[in-house]
Amino acid sequence: MELKIEQALQQGLTAHKEGKLEEAERIYRAILQSQPLHPDANHNLGLIAVSMNKTEAALPLFKTALGVNPKTEQFWLSYIDALIKEKQFDNAKAVLEQRKKEGLSGNKVDAVETQITTATQVIEPKLVVQKTSLTLSEKRKKLAEQKKQKKGKKETVECINPSESQINNLLQTYQNGQYGDAETLAVSLTKRFPKHQFGWKVLGVILQQTGRNRESLVPNKKAAALFPQDAEAHSNLGITLQELGRLDEAEASYIQAIALKPDLAEAHSNLGNTLQELGRLGEAEASYKQAIALKPGSAKAHSNLGNTLKELGRLDEAFSAYIQAINLNPDFDNAYVNLGIAIKNVRFTSSNSKLYPPLSRLLSTENFVRPAELAPSILSLLKHDIQIKSFLLEKNFDMSLKEVTSIIGSLDTLPLLHCLMRVCPLPELQFEELFVAMRSLLLKNLDKMEVSPELIYFLSTLSIHCFVNEYVYAETDEEIYQVEELQAKISQTVEQSEQPEAIKILCLASYRPLHQYDWCEKLEVLDHLEEVKKRLIEEPLAEKVIKKDIAVLGEISDEVSLKVREQYEENPFPRWVKLRLDIKAKSIAAVCDDAKLQLHSESIKDVLAPAILIAGCGTGQHSIETASRFSGCQVTAVDLSLASLAYSQRKTTELGITNLEYLQADILKLDQLENKFDIIESVGVLHHMDEPMAGWRVLTDLLKPGGLMKIGLYSVVARQHIVRVREKVALLRVGTSEAEIRKYRQSLAESHDENHQLLSESSDFFSLSTLRDLIFHVQEHQFTLPQVKSSLAVLGLKFCGFEVQDIDSRFRQFHGEPSDIYDLVLWHEFEESNPRAFAGMYQFWCQKL
Repeated sequence: MELKIEQALQQGLTAHKEGKLEEAERIYRAILQSQPLHPDANHNLGLIAVSMNKTEAALPLFKTALGVNPKTEQFWLSYIDALIKEKQFDNAKAVLEQRKKEGLSGNKVDAVETQITTATQVIEPKLVVQKTSLTLSEKRKKLAEQKKQKKGKKETVECINPSESQINNLLQTYQNGQYGDAETLAVSLTKRFPKHQFGWKVLGVILQQTGRNRESLVPNKKAAALFPQDAEAHSNLGITLQELGRLDEAEASYIQAIALKPDLAEAHSNLGNTLQELGRLGEAEASYKQAIALKPGSAKAHSNLGNTLKELGRLDEAFSAYIQAINLNPDFDNAYVNLGIAIKNVRFTSSNSKLYPPLSRLLSTENFVRPAELAPSILSLLKHDIQIKSFLLEKNFDMSLKEVTSIIGSLDTLPLLHCLMRVCPLPELQFEELFVAMRSLLLKNLDKMEVSPELIYFLSTLSIHCFVNEYVYAETDEEIYQVEELQAKISQTVEQSEQPEAIKILCLASYRPLHQYDWCEKLEVLDHLEEVKKRLIEEPLAEKVIKKDIAVLGEISDEVSLKVREQYEENPFPRWVKLRLDIKAKSIAAVCDDAKLQLHSESIKDVLAPAILIAGCGTGQHSIETASRFSGCQVTAVDLSLASLAYSQRKTTELGITNLEYLQADILKLDQLENKFDIIESVGVLHHMDEPMAGWRVLTDLLKPGGLMKIGLYSVVARQHIVRVREKVALLRVGTSEAEIRKYRQSLAESHDENHQLLSESSDFFSLSTLRDLIFHVQEHQFTLPQVKSSLAVLGLKFCGFEVQDIDSRFRQFHGEPSDIYDLVLWHEFEESNPRAFAGMYQFWCQKL
């Protein structure tokens, strides 16, 4: 029943949004017949009544919704708005004040408060009656004069103050999230009533919320100047100034807001943000704690406090703050993002089970992080869990069937581990050795296993995990034979129109990709294991269809390009599930400021709708993140591999990204494109070309003057151990089939050679495609920073700064605080003393002169 009601509610919402009010009303009333107290149906029915000027009828509907869900902010806002429309100003004000004491706050609340104030301040001029004795003619003359004066005064008031209906119309439009229409109405009010604060204030907030902070400065200043006693107006101005990097002015605005309204929690919290940016962490901590004291339910303040505590090195307290923020608001995206950033480089020395639920949600919902970046930290946390610690200490994992069953039961109580295994490889050999041993023993004893929900859950996770790591785990000759036998039996069962047992399918799926078998689509036994079926069968088959529709730019004819394409057709690189998308897209100006780029020309910051090229997009992580990073952008992404592009397109469609187009092309042929680009990004690509400078020159020619380019190149200094391993691979003539790569990888994992151990510490060691890219790639160049500097000069590009900012502090410690972070000679000296500083690659921005 609940599912049907929720489906009906969605139908009602759709009709409501499309303006089909009669249909929406019919659906809402049908819901109420089944559930008279359904909060959303009551609330939405009330909104329809208000829109039809039946406000009195809406009030009891809003009250019913509030009786069920008294913590829903929008319900209160709608109720207060209805009271205002009914001219019940005292009731509206009383309700608002009570709710503010209980934590209701924000720009919408400020707008309602201003609406009430404005409505009660528009006072009609009174006719003053003179107590004098007048003749009848004099009385008539006087009365006419008074009427004329009254009319004139009324017109004067009307030209200063907007009408109640104008204010209500703007407020309602804004509250409904119709920011474009609300902006038009607000601009109209500011033109007609330039000395009235309301239009300016709403306009400033709208411009802030739509990311146009520079434009919001003037209206926010106007709002604060026209009503200098309005604490919220000063706080709004502070937000804009802070976003524009004018931190001292922002601090002054917040202090003014707090002076006017000491209990304004948001101002204290925002002041904390500014103080943190100014590096005054102790004061920031105090501001956040004051905000929390005033408004204990503020998830934002707790999350921001966590950021400051993280910067102060008090990580346990920071984690507690993030957990508190998430407990207060389980849907607070920023808290999850901040937790992901904080935990990324932590290696735990003890257990902390309170982190399990938020980390599980961080990995399994939305796209807040790249899970592979958190995996080492999470595994270090789980290694101290009492459920795991004991059996990880085993040296050879020589287990009995009973012991494996016991371990599966223990792992069933750790959904965090299951979540991690389903979204990325595990970069930890101890865990790998455990799962390799368990997989082998289960394969050998399939007919003896007692089927249980715990076993099915574990095997489902293991099969998805092995698919994600592309079956990189080592296999014995006995296992290879057993897998072939198992596959043959399953095939025979399906051919007989019967269904194999689920555990047999899942066991096979932990060794081989199911989608490669002709019978995979006939597996009804997987219908109740939706994630397994979707990830291992439906998605790979969908990519085969998508591949046929990828647009192609010319024929790939370069010999090295053809070899590289072949490698990535066989192993699309990398196979990913989740990635980190910015919660809110930013302008080029904001991205440049965040990355602390030193620009040759500031004109690029004025580009509002950048054309972006991703040259070498692989499986789409890079292109999708970029398309979500820059506001108003249109992205063209190219790659050699159709398999990689099909993966990219599937994930792009899945995420609802619409400003991104894919094209198969060789960088060397991109001069055939008619477009020029404001931004070009090519990370991890040029060093795999026969002549990197030839490809780089093509990209530079496609870049507009003043345009930005992001480049990623391998470092000679950082990859010395990899070069030695690659030389050994060539000397031993190790083949590049999956079986040969797995076998050689196992020898590296068991080796005590320093170069081999360094290799096994890389996350790239733990999936087949990344390992192949690491040491078996058909073409690789490395660069030094002096070579990068020389190349930039030849191409007419100016170095603007490194993308990764967390090494800046180490650079300044090495060279001294005043050192120039844009001097590549100094960076070269730093890298020679810190050879692992660019272990991934150099990732830097440059600008066309």
